[in-house]
Amino acid sequence: MSGMQAMKQTMFDEFEIKGYWWIPGKQEDQVAGILFFTEDKIHLELIGSLSDDFLSMGNEKYEIILGFSDKGEQFTLLNVNVKKSETNAPGFQTQTYSIQSFIVGGYFVNQEEIQFHSMNFQPTYLTEWLGRPVFVDKTTFEKDKSSILGKEVSYNKYDTFNHYVDVLGATIEETYNSKFKADLSEKVLWTNKSVIKIIPNENKDLSWFSSNMYILKDLLNLFIGHATYFESIAFYGEEQKMEHTDKMYRKKYMYFFRQNKSKLKEKFNWSDVIVNFNDIENGLNNILNFWFEKHSALEVVYNLHFDEFYKDMYINTTFLNTVQILEIYHRKMYEGKVYHKKEYRALAKELKEILDEKFPEAFAKIIGNKVDYGNEYSLSMRIEEILNGFNETTRNLLIGTEEDINKFIRQLVETRNYLTHYDSDKKKHILMEPFDKYFAVQRLRAIATLILFKEVGLDETVMIDKICNSKQYSYGLREAKKLLN
Repeated sequence: MSGMQAMKQTMFDEFEIKGYWWIPGKQEDQVAGILFFTEDKIHLELIGSLSDDFLSMGNEKYEIILGFSDKGEQFTLLNVNVKKSETNAPGFQTQTYSIQSFIVGGYFVNQEEIQFHSMNFQPTYLTEWLGRPVFVDKTTFEKDKSSILGKEVSYNKYDTFNHYVDVLGATIEETYNSKFKADLSEKVLWTNKSVIKIIPNENKDLSWFSSNMYILKDLLNLFIGHATYFESIAFYGEEQKMEHTDKMYRKKYMYFFRQNKSKLKEKFNWSDVIVNFNDIENGLNNILNFWFEKHSALEVVYNLHFDEFYKDMYINTTFLNTVQILEIYHRKMYEGKVYHKKEYRALAKELKEILDEKFPEAFAKIIGNKVDYGNEYSLSMRIEEILNGFNETTRNLLIGTEEDINKFIRQLVETRNYLTHYDSDKKKHILMEPFDKYFAVQRLRAIATLILFKEVGLDETVMIDKICNSKQYSYGLREAKKLLN
């Protein structure tokens, strides 16, 4: 619909904004057009052109385009690409731009100028996951219980969390948006949505806020076990004084970008969650600090693990990616060396001298290159060490006996090598069937999930019970034992 106020929209709405648009520093060259926001794209259609030379246009890019809507709202469009330019009639030109994201509520003439005091963002399922008892329902009956005398719904103010994350230099707190709409003769609509707020020690740029809200969303993904999306994002800037009063407020900006919501669940149930908020509430401060503290070391692990929540991949690709999660995790968090580094350097030097002395140069060079990496753990050694880091009960629940574990490791290594080189010679444990690979992936993802729970300080015994009883992994772990052991 056109004629809407963008500040009142969410990232789940579709809307159109009529306005005038220009390049920073060239406000006198405004061009009329419409900004379209939909689930899969953001584009601007102009009747005219922002380019000085329409006929010579190619693939122009603009860091920023500014706009002013028919509702009086200010827009900053970010990372704009020209997609199409047409001349439909003599002198009548149109131009279409693709836009990565935009800010509503103010003008910013360059990326460096975009600084904020704090941000609020609302991920899907957050309100349900927190499970706050917001509304209290009280019904009054006749003495004989035959009919209802009255019904009351009251708002129950509740305590929210507030934690300081040292490594981030910011406070992360819970807040909420409550809205009340009523036609008292017909209907009442009272809604409450939980929100996460990030307040750094000092103003930060858009990139800082964006990166850290994604890191927080990944933590929510870990607990819920599903893809989550952003319903709304708001930034808060400089303090301003309200008219006719001494009260101060922070200027509000809304932020919009594209999301492919193909994995959005239509209905959210408690049975969909791996770990409830109540399970981790008391340790949340430590969890947040661990999560951000370890992000730099485990960023690739986070990305590989959570990307799988959002993508549909071929089973072979998924299998390779999931094995890689454990391999990279081991490289980052374990020593992973067969010999002490100093000892191996001496051995490697001795080996290369023998190679140079007794073998042809070309052959010696090939083997010498392998010697350089000969001190690295093999994939089987890495997975074995990870699994041995769990207690015996956990290993049994995830895989089975020691014999089952050894067999599973061989299956992973031989299948990974086969999918990489397509050489099946002398390999007896390759998982050829898609179902076998699928349930191997389920087992690997359960292992990765447990690893990440442990990395934020959660108890292994409690978490393995949550994983084994979750909708995400209970069936997959059972079937893996039937098919792979």
